[in-house]
Amino acid sequence: MTITTPKMGLLGTTPATSPSSIARRIAIEAALTLALFHVRNDNAHAAVSGSIRATSMLKQACAESKNGGQA
Repeated sequence: MTITTPKMGLLGTTPATSPSSIARRIAIEAALTLALFHVRNDNAHAAVSGSIRATSMLKQACAESKNGGQA
């Protein structure tokens, strides 16, 4: 069994903890939180808009993780 160390990225961080990855996670959580706020306040159009924004960011994050962090 071989154990490998994580590939180091920007500023000695792993790709999962790089500043851009953390910023993206914060943006996704903010979009989802805002969408839920709109759901609770019966504003369907705004809720859908926030959900689409979060989905778009998640899709981009998945594509980049499959490409090894390359856009």
